Amino acid sequence: MLSYNHSMGECDLLPERVAASAEEIGLRRDALILVGLSGGPDSTALLDAFRRLGYSVAAAHYHHGLRAEADADARAAENLARRLGVPFVLGKAEDEGTPIPKTGTEEAARERRYRFLFSAARQLGARAVAVGHTYDDRAETVLMHIIRGTGIHGLAALRPRAILPGWDENIPLVRPLLGVRRAETIAYCACRGLPVRWDWTNWQRKYLRNRVRLDLLPRLSSENPAIAEALWRLGEVAAAEDELLENLARRVLEKTAVQQGKGYIGLRRSALLAEPLALQRRTLKLAARLLGAEEVPFSAIADALRAARSTSGRARPWYAGVFLLAEDDVLWLTRSPEALPAEAFPQMPAERPIPLRFGSKVELANGWEFRLGEPVPLPQNWREQSAPHSVWLDADAFVQPLILRPPRVGDRIAPLGMGGRSQKIGDVFTNAKIPLRARGRWPLLCAGGEVVWLPMLRISETARIRPATRLAVKVSVLKRE
Repeated sequence: MLSYNHSMGECDLLPERVAASAEEIGLRRDALILVGLSGGPDSTALLDAFRRLGYSVAAAHYHHGLRAEADADARAAENLARRLGVPFVLGKAEDEGTPIPKTGTEEAARERRYRFLFSAARQLGARAVAVGHTYDDRAETVLMHIIRGTGIHGLAALRPRAILPGWDENIPLVRPLLGVRRAETIAYCACRGLPVRWDWTNWQRKYLRNRVRLDLLPRLSSENPAIAEALWRLGEVAAAEDELLENLARRVLEKTAVQQGKGYIGLRRSALLAEPLALQRRTLKLAARLLGAEEVPFSAIADALRAARSTSGRARPWYAGVFLLAEDDVLWLTRSPEALPAEAFPQMPAERPIPLRFGSKVELANGWEFRLGEPVPLPQNWREQSAPHSVWLDADAFVQPLILRPPRVGDRIAPLGMGGRSQKIGDVFTNAKIPLRARGRWPLLCAGGEVVWLPMLRISETARIRPATRLAVKVSVLKRE
């Protein structure tokens, strides 16, 4: 156990270390900092040190309503803030309308507390939310994550400064006491004559953190007396390497993303799978996070990588409300399969057939247009004018009724070059690697009940230009300007 005398010299050491940490974190003395004040020694020491250093601070206490002492804790926090001359904000769980659930109490209480702190910070115009996590907290958290199972991101526990989008996109959570031992905050409060509240639940072994602190760390210290220091260093090293991996993953995401929109992102599978495995995993985690899926487990990432190595063509539920869909060279992550872009494919505006006559123009979905020209003498350069989007067909093939419609079960076409043999439309789509989601409303040009053109894919043998063709019709599907 560390021992401290209570001289004024000792009382100045903790503020000096807070000042150095605050400068490294990027805190300015004239920018308001909201300190989460539980009333325990850590947050009490932090608030007092900030005030002594001349920082602009306010204090906020959250009344969880979970312990009989909660009212006394709130009064003590308010009295301390008044004594130190700093603004004080109180939040109460009972004011939110729903009590904190009994199951998962610890995590639920933490969620409520941080939601309150960041809400209060926005209202006060604070530039940061500061909490009193110490050296010991970081060592305990690293060990907890190891016990539960974690990767490098979990080992990088309790960073000095972090943006947590779940609570706020701009205001950082800062931890200026990460280099300070818990015993030092206790000694500092005694030295300064600051009242401290003690939470008796910190000695209840039903909570993992308490078992880690009270049982596991003392037991491990028999093997390594510096176990706390070793765990703290592990967290420090992991944090730096995690930041490096995150930056590399952002570059990979920029390189592999083929399209991104509201609720979806598509990654080029070949490019993603060419990256080192660690970056494949981290890039998928980053993409999922952009869609609101946090803390994706290892098993889900492994599942996504399996999907990236195969082409299913069908969307399936993946994790936290996100769907996976692998098609062609793209792995889609989406909140809704219906939200995926289809701009690259001509699509019928509705499921009903559309009657046609020569000279017709039909507005299709996704910014496309279908055009049916008038019969004209076949131009000599008709081959040069032909392309997948625009073809010439023999006018004699255009028998009534002329319609444009989506595919039906059993549809077939006799593709040019197959000697008159027919082929299922579905097989044409499959061979052309057309996504399943784009097939249901693909436009088919039909004449007299026969499919004469599958736009961008196949011309019917019966509608092809022949040596005897005199009148021809130009048909097109084009992107509207």
